[in-house]
Amino acid sequence: MALSQHDIQLIAEFVRTATKAANVETVISATFQTLKQLARVDCVRIVYSPGPGRWIEWKAAKDTLGMQLHDEWPAPDKKAVTLFFEAENAHSGFISSPTTKGKARDALEMLAPQVWSALLLQLTLSRAKKAAVSETELVRATLRARDEERRHIARELHDDLGQSMAALNFMLKWVEDLVRKGTGVPETVAELSSARQDVGAMLEKIRNLSHTLFPRILDTLGLVAAVKELAHHTAQHSLLAIDCRSEGKPRHLGEDIEVALYRCCQEAINNAIRHAEASKLGVLIEFTSGEVRVTVEDNGKGFDPRALYDSNSRMMSSGFWTIRQRMADLGAAFRVSTSPGHGTVVEMIVPYSTGKAHDRGKNKATHSG
Repeated sequence: MALSQHDIQLIAEFVRTATKAANVETVISATFQTLKQLARVDCVRIVYSPGPGRWIEWKAAKDTLGMQLHDEWPAPDKKAVTLFFEAENAHSGFISSPTTKGKARDALEMLAPQVWSALLLQLTLSRAKKAAVSETELVRATLRARDEERRHIARELHDDLGQSMAALNFMLKWVEDLVRKGTGVPETVAELSSARQDVGAMLEKIRNLSHTLFPRILDTLGLVAAVKELAHHTAQHSLLAIDCRSEGKPRHLGEDIEVALYRCCQEAINNAIRHAEASKLGVLIEFTSGEVRVTVEDNGKGFDPRALYDSNSRMMSSGFWTIRQRMADLGAAFRVSTSPGHGTVVEMIVPYSTGKAHDRGKNKATHSG
């Protein structure tokens, strides 16, 4: 069909409108208005798929604009004029109109590629917005977790250690007064013994807080000893029975890798305590010829793994997201295996070559400075 100057102007105006459209409704409405002017189309039906197993159907007429969701592909009407967006894939979508007279088919052929491009643009923008929101929510969740940990440490320092230090100060002042008077030797000995016990308790609390901030044993004895201490400490302060063991000959992995694996193991254990309702938990550190594998397995309630992700396949759980990010930063692998009623297995797999590449990257960054 030869395009008139008026037809070209209408299509150009549609492209400008569709490109700047704030939403899909604007695209559908502009499509109908343009077809109405091009070929006096009185109704238009547009179907497309925003994702696997989902279809959206729009219907526009003189005074109506409606949308419907479908789990199965809604086929076009047999008597309607229909143009598929992708000739080789009818299920990708189509535009159709029951108007069969005049320039209806020619108008649909002219506009269909433009409509499909506008819909793809809207889908891309929508996914980008959702991804940005999801990323923001995950960052907020991570920051909230860090803030909560800091509040916990602050409370421990103020409420526990602060009060203990104040009581100890008062006790030592009282003992000082007794010594100056030269009386109350038994009482003095008893109070000094009590003060010594309080100092021991405070030292233990300080060690625990220091270990929470950074486990020094990781520097001195390595990953296996640090994780075993973590498991022992967690078992003492929770209802979990924890079995921690290692296989193979341990080897030094580099500070960044050992810290990352330790923190990921800590996060996986904390997830099990908070959510799994488990009674047993196993931690296995395996050193093979080519990689180190850390597995944390619980016998808890498990969950549907699809619940970890949003509609854009982005991980929503802040705990697992943190583990995945740490492993991704190392170029390592991370897997979660679970199902309702069957517990959860978390695996972190780091090839030894990752450590060498990581060290080379650090050295290169240092020399380039």
